[in-house]
Amino acid sequence: MAVASDGGTVRIEGLRDFYNALRRVSDEYPATLVRANYDLAKGLVDKSRARARGEPGVARKAARSLRASRSASAAIVSAGGARYPYFWGAEFGALRYRQFQTWRGNQWGAWSGGPGYFLHPTIRDHAVELIEDYLSKLDRLHSQAFPD
Repeated sequence: MAVASDGGTVRIEGLRDFYNALRRVSDEYPATLVRANYDLAKGLVDKSRARARGEPGVARKAARSLRASRSASAAIVSAGGARYPYFWGAEFGALRYRQFQTWRGNQWGAWSGGPGYFLHPTIRDHAVELIEDYLSKLDRLHSQAFPD
């Protein structure tokens, strides 16, 4: 497996192959990989919600819509939806609507800066520690499933 970053996305190349190899060894190991993906997404959700508590306006309420999902191939965070149509306004701000903070734009500015008030800044601030923890879990899982 290799870790690659294109400025806004971190990809773990070979994760699908790793999952398929785990399935061939035991039913227990794929579930552990799914749990590691979920834990990564959940860590981001928890840190983002905590950051949103310090923001004015509807950010705290909008952050309730952040959800981590279980997947074998990715750590997935979703937000917004029918109950929280204002999520993206709370995250990026607005030029027109006063319930939101000042517009910050919605273009990813790589790791050094860019948009957002709580989700994207949390990604920028905590990506390294979350990914290091995730890769540590993958290393342990690899050692358990494929002992030398």
